[in-house]
Amino acid sequence: MKKSLDVGFPVFRETCYGPRRYLPRMRLEPVTEDNYRAVVDLEVHEEQRGFVATNLKSIADAWVYRPKMQPLALYAGDELVGFTLLHRDQPHDLHIVRFMIDRRAQGRGLGRKGLAAIAEVARGEGRTRLTLSLVPGNAVAHGLYAAFGFKETGEKDGDEIVMRHDLAPARHSPQG
Repeated sequence: MKKSLDVGFPVFRETCYGPRRYLPRMRLEPVTEDNYRAVVDLEVHEEQRGFVATNLKSIADAWVYRPKMQPLALYAGDELVGFTLLHRDQPHDLHIVRFMIDRRAQGRGLGRKGLAAIAEVARGEGRTRLTLSLVPGNAVAHGLYAAFGFKETGEKDGDEIVMRHDLAPARHSPQG
């Protein structure tokens, strides 16, 4: 049975000025035989390709390192917009091995919403930290992660910069 993790705000909310549009709900879905081809076809912009492995490699890594790694498709509403690979090796940390938003979906605030969805997964599992590493020079990703609350730890994972985000306890987000 497929389990969907649905995180986000409603598409419309009534205000005193009438209905107001919001980004669709962000949800994380397991990569399965039904969606893996579409996930593999997601791509970043040309100038970003040196910073993130392909989704095909990530799915292969998940297969090799199962069950500790979990490949997940990121959906905004019904639209497949990205991919993440999560690693569960430490009891308090959820490590984001890979995170990407498709080039056609970038610039819509979906990176932040994707990270928020991952944070909700971590909180739901009782974890207190998100960790990741990134290739030096990836200013766009570094800016996204820093704006979300990730801080550099001073550590390196190979040549990559390690960042950590301490999770606040779960809070209820307004749905209306």
